[in-house]
Amino acid sequence: MIFLDNASTTPPLDCVIDVVSKSMKSCYGNASSFHQLGIESEKIIRNTKDEILKFINGKGSVYFTSGGTESNNLSINSINIKEIRNVVSSSIEHASVYNCMRNLEKNGVNVKYFTPGKNNIEDLITEDTDFISIMHVNNEIGFILPLEKISKLRKERCPRAIFHVDAVQSFGKLKIDVDTLGIDLLSVSSHKIHGPKGVGFLYASRRVNLKNIMFGGKQQDNVRPGTEPVELINGFRKSIEVCDIEKRYNYIKSLNLYLRNKLSSINGVIINSIDECSPYILNISVLNLKSEVLLNYLSENGICISSSSACTGNAKSRILTEMNLPKNIIDSAIRISLSIFNSIDDIGCLVYHINKAKNILVV
Repeated sequence: MIFLDNASTTPPLDCVIDVVSKSMKSCYGNASSFHQLGIESEKIIRNTKDEILKFINGKGSVYFTSGGTESNNLSINSINIKEIRNVVSSSIEHASVYNCMRNLEKNGVNVKYFTPGKNNIEDLITEDTDFISIMHVNNEIGFILPLEKISKLRKERCPRAIFHVDAVQSFGKLKIDVDTLGIDLLSVSSHKIHGPKGVGFLYASRRVNLKNIMFGGKQQDNVRPGTEPVELINGFRKSIEVCDIEKRYNYIKSLNLYLRNKLSSINGVIINSIDECSPYILNISVLNLKSEVLLNYLSENGICISSSSACTGNAKSRILTEMNLPKNIIDSAIRISLSIFNSIDDIGCLVYHINKAKNILVV
């Protein structure tokens, strides 16, 4: 099986699996309990938070969640709507942000959407902006949004505005310095960097005062109540501990360049991801071949890719539509996403079967 759907999830590392398994056997205490096992569990949580803050150069708080969707919802829905009237986001956000924005609009909040290639972020961020929510890397096409420019505009025009970044597709892949960029809220998911599913975090700077949107116990300063999944958090810590961003990036970049070169030699293959996109994601279209047909063909031959975000199901891609791609390009688009587990041989096999599919399936 060749797995090239790593933007949806990544295979867990063996060392992560070992840590999770050992934690379940030997450190299963509730972190809120005051006995020895509880204290050991609380120590794991504390150590993981320290690891995260060091990794992103953060000086605020870390709240563990179930993953990226919850972190995004918590970051946006925990703000005080009465104080937030003017928001800037992008039209190519993940559904967990985009749908929150649409809900804010229903509550009378003015939301302005940045679309790469359509409008300029400089025209959207003004002195009236209260909240900015922008993803770092788009999950379907790999577009890298201009965080440094946005950070500079925020600092110059609306320094009081809260700055939220969805870093689900960039954490552990691109360097993120929340202090330098002035990021107030950062959403991350463990299973995108070879950690366990079901755990993520929301980083909050000292400028932010989050209110709880869930009610329960007093865990995590009342912001995110509920018993913490210590085993998953420990596995997440391990995936961060062994993550070498630069080494992984260089390897993935080499695979991406090799894949681009091979695909460019096939007539009818259009590469939708520009060169400046994240090398971890490559969106392509095989003209006159529906994406579902190609996806199924590749799956039958042991290759896993996707036609869009795993969260959209079979719905037409909102992201590619917003980026003004022609209908025939959208209908035939597939997303190839890479990880450290992939090889040149995997790329060769994929290209071979794409070329074969084009010859036998296109009529």
